[in-house]
Amino acid sequence: MEYHVLASGSKGNSTFIYSNGFGILIDCGISKKQLVTRLNQVGYSESDINCVLLTHDHSDHKKNIHIFDPSIVYAGLGCLEGLSSRHILKPYQSIGFENIEITPLSISHDATSPLAFVVNDTVSKLVYMTDTGYVSKKNMGFIENANYYIIESNHDIDMLMNSARPIYLKKRILSDVGHLSNDYSARLMCKVLGDQTRDIVLAHLSQEANTPELAMDCYCKVFEYSQINIENYNIKIASQVEVVSGGDTIENQDRQYWQDQREVLVGGD
Repeated sequence: MEYHVLASGSKGNSTFIYSNGFGILIDCGISKKQLVTRLNQVGYSESDINCVLLTHDHSDHKKNIHIFDPSIVYAGLGCLEGLSSRHILKPYQSIGFENIEITPLSISHDATSPLAFVVNDTVSKLVYMTDTGYVSKKNMGFIENANYYIIESNHDIDMLMNSARPIYLKKRILSDVGHLSNDYSARLMCKVLGDQTRDIVLAHLSQEANTPELAMDCYCKVFEYSQINIENYNIKIASQVEVVSGGDTIENQDRQYWQDQREVLVGGD
C-alpha cells in the first residue's frame, strides 16, 4: 500500500491511496486541475481512481466531489444528494474492493455524518482521521497499531488563543466537534501506535494557528515524556501545496528487494 497526501488544510483536502492495482481517493476539496497535476507528479492519473470516499460535507473536503461518476463515490448519510443507498457508508460496517477492506469510523465534528477511515490490504493498515474534536475509546480500538497514520494535528492551543480569530471560532475549534490540537494528536499516537507502525503524517495543520515546527516540537516533547523513541517512526507534515507520500511505494519495494537479495548473497557466503 502506498499513500499520497495531495493537499491538506483549510483550503482543500485530498489523499490518494493505491494498493494491488486499486486506487482510492479520500475527499476532493481541490480543483480538478490541482488533482490531476498532483496525481501526475507521483505517477498516476485520474483513471487510476477506482473509488472515492468523502469524510464529510464541508467544502474543503467536498468542493469538487461532483467531478466523479456517482457509481464510484461513497459517503455518510446526508452528505451527498442522490447517492445510491448502496453507496451510503455506515459507521463500523466494512466495505470491500478486491483485496482491500475499508472501515468507516464515526467521528466528532460539526458536519453531516463525519467519518474517518481504516484501510486494510493483504499486508498493511492505514488510518485516515482528520476533522474531529476528540477520539473515542471505541475508535482507538479500531486504529491501534496501524502501519500508516494520516492524523490531524490542527492547532497549537496558545497560538490559536492568541490569534485574531473571533472567540466563537476559537471555542468551536477547541470543542468536542472541532479539531485535534498538536498535544492531543501526539498523546493519541503514543497510545495507539505499535510495533507495526512506520509512518505518521500530521495533517490539516491550521495556517493561522499552527506551524510545522510547533507540531513537530510538540510531538518530540510528548514522545520523550512517554518514553517513546520518536526516531523509530517516519513523522511527516502534510502540506496544502506539496504532495507528501509514503507507504510501500515502488521505490521502497525495489529497495527491499535488493536488501533481500544482499541478505541471500551474504548468507550464501
